[in-house]
Amino acid sequence: MAVGIEALQTLEAPPWLGAGGLTRCRQALGGKLVRETWKYSPLPKVTNALLAADEHQGPPVGALPPGVALHRFDELDVPPPLGIDLNRYPLAGIAAARAGAGWLIDVKRTPSHPLRIPAPALGVSAPLLVRVAPGCRVDIEQETVQTTDNADFGAQILVLSLAADSEAHWAAAEFAPTADKWCLLQAHLQRNAALTLNHQGTVSNFLRQDVNIVLGGQGARLASVGAALVQDGGRLDQQLVIEHASGGTVSRIKQHNLAAGRSRCTFNGRIHIHAGASGADADLSNRNLALDPSAEVNTKPELEIYNDDVRCAHGATVGQLDAEALFYLQSRGLGPQQAQRLLSLGFLRDGLAGPYAERAAEAFATHFTSA
Repeated sequence: MAVGIEALQTLEAPPWLGAGGLTRCRQALGGKLVRETWKYSPLPKVTNALLAADEHQGPPVGALPPGVALHRFDELDVPPPLGIDLNRYPLAGIAAARAGAGWLIDVKRTPSHPLRIPAPALGVSAPLLVRVAPGCRVDIEQETVQTTDNADFGAQILVLSLAADSEAHWAAAEFAPTADKWCLLQAHLQRNAALTLNHQGTVSNFLRQDVNIVLGGQGARLASVGAALVQDGGRLDQQLVIEHASGGTVSRIKQHNLAAGRSRCTFNGRIHIHAGASGADADLSNRNLALDPSAEVNTKPELEIYNDDVRCAHGATVGQLDAEALFYLQSRGLGPQQAQRLLSLGFLRDGLAGPYAERAAEAFATHFTSA
């Protein structure tokens, strides 16, 4: 297959993209918004890798519990809307065109156990939509693990649609896969819906995470807690957009990132309070440690507010380990490396939650033991 932006001409757009969808994607790739949000990541390289990667069209899950159904998009009379802003996320349209028909997981009643969805490190996976019926709850677990394959790129799109009074808990883990990866998490919450996000792991490659959460219904709530250790020259780029589109919506975001060695860590968290979102309550905290002089950290919280009756708080820090704390631990008999390890692990553990927290803590400890 031809590689390069011109290769878009050979792709067939999936129905949900609509007429001219791929044309909009191609135009957006050169637009100001995409250039700004990809300031610290190699957009041409990722686009070319996306166009050249293999496709994964198989079902995203195995046996499903009662009350949960799996459908291919092309088996449905009307393809479900994904609500992805192609002006901001043009790679989503390209990935969908590469991978073919997407998949719908329909949660019509609360499952008895978590849905474990494989997260292959390689290739372009078909878009996955998880639709949760009113009043239901679902736990979703995704893990990307180490790969020894020769391929070098993966792409994933996950869309969550939460009906009124429903709940979802999405937990994801990255444990040093060797392939570069781009992924998009898109979620839309209706009235009084609640979403909990936990993402943690180690990054030794290139990982780009786009997250777009729309709190579209009155009283919708988001809680996100995550931690990442970027190591061995890895590159982590996290781009979060939280839309408070209705009144009484609440978001709580805490992300701890540690950059070791010659690694780079980027975090951009944007909170948009719409004009009709009276009583919205948003809190964003991003704390970063640069463990070595050669590590690079970029962080930028953004607030866009169009309503006076709101509560918004944000904070972003970039620093090094506290010299007084290091001195205190060494005065108690710890060596310099032991003191550094203890403080670093404490910082990262403060961003751990969910089913992968223990595994992530072990992965973090292994890094500092072998360093």
